[in-house]
Amino acid sequence: MDQSIGARFWAKVNCAGSHQAHMPTCCWEWQGAKNNDGYGRFRLGRKHERAHAILLSWITGHSPKYVMHQCDNPACVRPSHLKEGTHELNMRDAYKKQRRPDCAPRGTKHYKARFTAEQIQTIRRRYAAGESQKIIGVDYGVCQSHISQIVRRKTYDSVPDAPAKVGLSWDQAK
Repeated sequence: MDQSIGARFWAKVNCAGSHQAHMPTCCWEWQGAKNNDGYGRFRLGRKHERAHAILLSWITGHSPKYVMHQCDNPACVRPSHLKEGTHELNMRDAYKKQRRPDCAPRGTKHYKARFTAEQIQTIRRRYAAGESQKIIGVDYGVCQSHISQIVRRKTYDSVPDAPAKVGLSWDQAK
């Protein structure tokens, strides 16, 4: 590695970065340019490369096809937090750690959830008893299409149906 390139690289690294709970050491965070995903960018010649990939290639002597962050911090360039991997391994890790939007909490556990499991069960029970989606929506302050998605299980599909209250009319079951 050319000393001027190395000096330019290390001038952009904060070796007293944040500490991730699952890591024994703190991150070395990239302070220079970053892409939209938060990964450090470093210019080598005319090309911008990911800073963590450049560092790992300097250490290993070859350019790895895929570099994974064990710390889950895209700005980190600490060598002990980086490892060579594959796209498949990275996706497995992302699902395991719930870093992918398609494995985030769903239904009533989602941070934007508007309803509890009991409310979802009540909405479905009322619809099954013959009430219109529009009237149910008015009662809950949402539009008819929102109620439609709930009763068709397009949303809140993880909420099970409540046991039916046998022999009671809707007014008695409230």
